[in-house]
Amino acid sequence: MLHPNEKPLLVQGKIHYLAFAVGFLFSFSSVSWAANPAQTQLDLKLKSLVSRGGVLVANDQHVLYRYPPKSNPLLVPASVLKLATALAALHYLGPEFRYRTEFYLAENRSLGIKGRGDPFLVSEVWQRIAQKLSRFPEVPKQLSGVFFDTSLFSTEINIPGIEFSRNPYDARNGALVVNFNTVFLKKDETGNITSAEEQTPLTPLAHRLGKKLSPGIHRISIPHKSGISYAGELVQAFLAHSGFSFDSGKVTIRPVISGDHLIYTHRNSSTLAELIAGMLRYSNNFTANQLLLSVGLKRYGAPATLEKGTHALEEYLHNQLGIPEKQFRVVEGSGISRKNRFTPETVWKILKAFSVHKNLLNRENGILFKTGTLHGISTMAGYLPGSKPLYFVILLNQQKNRRDKILKLLLATDFSK
Repeated sequence: MLHPNEKPLLVQGKIHYLAFAVGFLFSFSSVSWAANPAQTQLDLKLKSLVSRGGVLVANDQHVLYRYPPKSNPLLVPASVLKLATALAALHYLGPEFRYRTEFYLAENRSLGIKGRGDPFLVSEVWQRIAQKLSRFPEVPKQLSGVFFDTSLFSTEINIPGIEFSRNPYDARNGALVVNFNTVFLKKDETGNITSAEEQTPLTPLAHRLGKKLSPGIHRISIPHKSGISYAGELVQAFLAHSGFSFDSGKVTIRPVISGDHLIYTHRNSSTLAELIAGMLRYSNNFTANQLLLSVGLKRYGAPATLEKGTHALEEYLHNQLGIPEKQFRVVEGSGISRKNRFTPETVWKILKAFSVHKNLLNRENGILFKTGTLHGISTMAGYLPGSKPLYFVILLNQQKNRRDKILKLLLATDFSK
């Protein structure tokens, strides 16, 4: 019989082994900590800079450093999210993809325009399109009117984070959008309103919007319900300048039918990769969400909806990049919504996948990166210089923007040990 306080030899052996193992691990941990004094110093410095956020440095295989230690929190990524949207667009649409817009002539002499989501149907483009159409002999100069086919995109697209305001970053997305759904106006002290762009005619709707503005130069978004009206006015103004006239100035909305004859297809002069470079350089929210909607359209068919786009993006992150679903949440494609969530590790994996396209990013002092900024949110992610790939992620969800100071600290730290 064993004394109640005695343990069998086998149990005693396990206890001694566990004690040895714990001691060994503690010793090894202490050695590793002492062997990385630079990272220890970095921890101490980041403690005063990061109150709520995450910092990560990694190579292709492993996370080399993270702060806070052993932490991978879900955080608001802001415009760093655009990297994920760009990757999904390149995956589903292809880098050589070009947006196109189709022009039809109906039997009643109406000119039909079918929108496919081209985000860069700006004034200069419409001017060239109108001139091109004027050279087609089968297109009569006297048209009965103009109709838009917007059936490929839902009419109820509401991007989380976008408000009903005049700010240009609050412009609405859709199948057929001109000048990013914004107008650029100049109003003098006498109340005279003119277009602030030489290439853009002042339409009646733009003039009415200008009456509500103070003197100065303003770029404002078109109210949601007026987007099609403004597009119609602007398109007709360019067509009129190229010699066309209309029985009716009213633009109607209807799908293309079998009796409509395709007369011209406009293709965007830029490939998808080139559009993405501009979208990232200027952090254009409108373009990012047009891409997201186009991805949803490609993956799940018409009509394009926000839900289809976000589902396709999340599917890409999980299935193609192998990111656990619990490490991200996407509600739109630009990063303007505070409901988006990425962990630092999610951003690292996105950076790895984006490395073949990294030259599309902004470059400063030899560093390729993407930043994101919202009120109380400041983020940055990119590629540290060196002979071997090294990725960095800074996600700060705090009032003070410390990302530049943190980047300087990362650049000064040796992560090779």
